[in-house]
Amino acid sequence: MRRTLTISAIALASLSAPTVAQDSILEYRFAGLDACAATGKDAAAHNAFKLLGQRLLELEHELELEPEAGQAIGLGWDVLSGAMALEVRLTEEQLGIAMALSSRPSGDATAASVVERLARFAQMGGLPMEQDDSGGMMFDSPAGPGLLSLVDTAEGQDAALRVGAAEPASLTLDSPLMPAGASTMMQMRVDLEGLSMFLLPMLERDAPEVAQMLTDSGWLGEGAPTIEYAMGSSDDATIMRAKLHDVARLMTDAGAGPDVVFDRDAFRAIPRDAVRIYAKPASFRVLVEMAEAVEQETGEDIFAKLQEELGFDVRADVLENMGPRQTLYMSDTTGGGGLLSSVLLLDVRDTARLARAHNQLVTRFNQEMRDQARGYLRIHSSTRHAGEVFTLMTPGLPVPLELSWAIAEGRFVVALSPGSLDAAIAQLKSGRNSVLESESFQSAVLSRIPEQGASSVTFADTPRLARRGYGMVNLMLSGLANALRSPDAPDRVASPLMPAFHDFNADVRPFGMIAYWDGDDYMIDAKADRSMLVNFAAGAASIADVQGVAIAAIGGGVMLPALGKARQSARELKSMTLVRISVQAAITFMGANGDEMPESYEALIADGFMSPEMLESPFGPVGDGEPDIAMWFDLPNERAFSFDANQIIAIDRAMLLSTGWQTNVGFADNHVQKLSTWELEEYLAMPQNEGAREALGIPEL
Repeated sequence: MRRTLTISAIALASLSAPTVAQDSILEYRFAGLDACAATGKDAAAHNAFKLLGQRLLELEHELELEPEAGQAIGLGWDVLSGAMALEVRLTEEQLGIAMALSSRPSGDATAASVVERLARFAQMGGLPMEQDDSGGMMFDSPAGPGLLSLVDTAEGQDAALRVGAAEPASLTLDSPLMPAGASTMMQMRVDLEGLSMFLLPMLERDAPEVAQMLTDSGWLGEGAPTIEYAMGSSDDATIMRAKLHDVARLMTDAGAGPDVVFDRDAFRAIPRDAVRIYAKPASFRVLVEMAEAVEQETGEDIFAKLQEELGFDVRADVLENMGPRQTLYMSDTTGGGGLLSSVLLLDVRDTARLARAHNQLVTRFNQEMRDQARGYLRIHSSTRHAGEVFTLMTPGLPVPLELSWAIAEGRFVVALSPGSLDAAIAQLKSGRNSVLESESFQSAVLSRIPEQGASSVTFADTPRLARRGYGMVNLMLSGLANALRSPDAPDRVASPLMPAFHDFNADVRPFGMIAYWDGDDYMIDAKADRSMLVNFAAGAASIADVQGVAIAAIGGGVMLPALGKARQSARELKSMTLVRISVQAAITFMGANGDEMPESYEALIADGFMSPEMLESPFGPVGDGEPDIAMWFDLPNERAFSFDANQIIAIDRAMLLSTGWQTNVGFADNHVQKLSTWELEEYLAMPQNEGAREALGIPEL
């Protein structure tokens, strides 16, 4: 309650003018745990979860909490687990928010106990309350007079909190989005235009860039849309539906308008054994707009600079050339159905134009990596499937990934391995044995795509994924069972919460979500298996995918640190040797030339004290035309020949610039030491090293 009152106070302070709107700007209704009927697979876990309230009450004593804290935890559970409705209204009669919160507790709690505890906590928090003739508790708030009371209903009594509202919020769930015969468990409606009246002032104060972006895009402010959402169930499915009212213009501006659709033929490029599919509009317009905003703000034309640097028009050749659709899928054909079988198909408007830009970029990348990464990172190209394919390689390093891509059949195709790419291109070219022939895809998606096509499609082979995620959910439920038990009630949860594997995986329904246009309204219709545990298991399969990648990465990771450390140590040792040779060369030169410091590298090389190769650091090249090993040639002779252990003579400048935090430094007493940047700064601050920074080309650290 305190949080809600705080929101109301902020809202009142934010409103700058009265409004004539009378509809709710925010509605939320939840049927409560008791009303959320569970399937046979979920029944044990559902009943166990409802026992959480009992366990929370025990924490007061076990954790030695203050009595008020323990009671607050119990009250929060009773309110949030029961049937609940929240409405925020704007009214003509009163400037501000008219809020109503109603709750019908679950379990053994009563509405009367909820009202009594809410009133007690409010008074403890400093909110004065007075009892009215009906037994309700009255109070004043920044959003108007408030009343906390019991309300008689056909089902019994509800606990009702009203702030500036004539009636309590309705607990009736009646979303028009739900199909006939389905029960509604939760529904929500948000009027973003009305909500903007107090959201925008807060955003403009705390995050002005976000406020500007949301206003410019039309999602907040005048004309912002209304969004409805509902979730429920039928006898055989979990149903989720949403409606975004009058958003055609907003979605078109974002590159996802009614003209971007997926019909049946769009899915011929996907193998029949696809496990997951995500098909949606693709637009890089936001990147173009960001660059335009930078140009408007600073006058700097980012695309012009990129074209000068790369040799092609990034905006026209790449960003505006990609789309308008993209599809990501995972399948057995492309690598076993896990994360590493992922393939991205991105529409291309002009493949020849993209290919020219791409080849220029590859050439430039390989040139840079040859210098910067010494050949350990490069893009390799080869000819397969009557076309050119590309792979990002790390020669000599056991990195467990070979990102591969190609431009084929009007698509930009990306995969996580060359084999996956080959399979994806073969499917793209043939179109045979596609997901259109999959019974699961037909029932979950194809049978529900409207005649005009879908704006986006999401599919998951839940029967297969649930099997892979079964063990993960089983572990989670074991944790829940142990958490619900206590030393005083070790038998609170006695039976297994997870059904047997074969029972769990019987008659599982695939997941399908279709988004489509109904005039200017954007509709989303999703159907999943009736069992929430089955759906959780399908989601948990993603964790198993990540584990598989992690195991492969660990294989390379076990060796990479050792290889990297050995290579780094070898480079540091060679660098230290070169710095020592430089100092020795200078000291020897001085001994042979009347204690005078050499004038340059050329003098040392000409007299045979060192060779040009001795100036090339393994961390180089520096890139500015100067030697990697820097020496202080204009150092006064008496300081150079002082054998002072703090007097800097030479430094591996390439190592300093390459690592950014350490380098090898040679001193006048002929010792060499690896110093961190902060240690180097301490030496540079010493009187005898005044001028060393400029003489050795050491940047500000």
